[in-house]
Amino acid sequence: MTNKEKYRKFCEKEKDIPIFSKDWWLDSICGENAWDVLLVEKGGEIFASLPIYRKSEIIFEILTMPQLTQTMGIYINYPSKQKYYKRLSWEKDMMTALIQKIPKFDYFTQNFDKKVTNWLAFYWEGFEQTTFYTYVIENITLEDLEKNLETDIRRRRRKANEVGVEVVEGDDVEKFYELNMMTFKRQGRNIPYSLDFVKNLYKACRENNAVKMYFAKYEDNVISANFLVYDDNTVYYLMGGIHPDFKDLGGMDVVLYESIKFALENNKTFDFEGSMIESIEKYFRSFGAIQKPYFNITKTNSKLLKIRNFISDLKK
Repeated sequence: MTNKEKYRKFCEKEKDIPIFSKDWWLDSICGENAWDVLLVEKGGEIFASLPIYRKSEIIFEILTMPQLTQTMGIYINYPSKQKYYKRLSWEKDMMTALIQKIPKFDYFTQNFDKKVTNWLAFYWEGFEQTTFYTYVIENITLEDLEKNLETDIRRRRRKANEVGVEVVEGDDVEKFYELNMMTFKRQGRNIPYSLDFVKNLYKACRENNAVKMYFAKYEDNVISANFLVYDDNTVYYLMGGIHPDFKDLGGMDVVLYESIKFALENNKTFDFEGSMIESIEKYFRSFGAIQKPYFNITKTNSKLLKIRNFISDLKK
């Protein structure tokens, strides 16, 4: 069996592998032939994995993150009843073994899942780390959620209810994409993925019971929508969109509230997927979400890229 064939069986067995590292997700996002996986095996059993997405840019070989994929990184299968000292030793051994299997590259970048809190093995091998942040809501009741909402969220939800904004589930990917594209346009950016790409992703997620979309409706208009994906443990806010003519009606506030409610009622964590943009960070935090760090791990092997990056830094 190839590594990918072994990994597909591993994903079926290991329910805690995050959605962004599952084989079917990588097939949909990257294409079946554009990703691979590194494995550490002992006695025919997989103990650690590292999916990789290869991308060639000009003369450079890049190992990077696929679009719409928040994290990938290391997944470790721990022996039962390990003491803390042994656990750290196990992590070092597994990570070192995976690092040694990484194919030749000019530049490597991956976001590790927030559950990975130890990256020392990568540091010792010359990798660097930048801390990113996401925001999560977990282990609370709906009553707690209401109490934790900031005043502005409560006010806009109340306004949405008063004017008759309704939240419904739906599967109209084209309508979602239209709203999503409007948001990018309002921000002065081009949407980085096509309608067909989103349709294919929705189909793959639907086949794996891992997607939900909420739409906010006002009179005859759909004014906001989001695209959620989820695994056994977490619901992720993957994408969203707001109609600019109705952005003050609280459509996204009520859509996100229903999304968080769905997560909590199914004993899952809700992950906003975070943002390093100040205004977005503040918005996510206003739902009472808790800040969680996760690691961006990088390494540059190409001397030419190092020089280019050095010059870019000097110009800042």
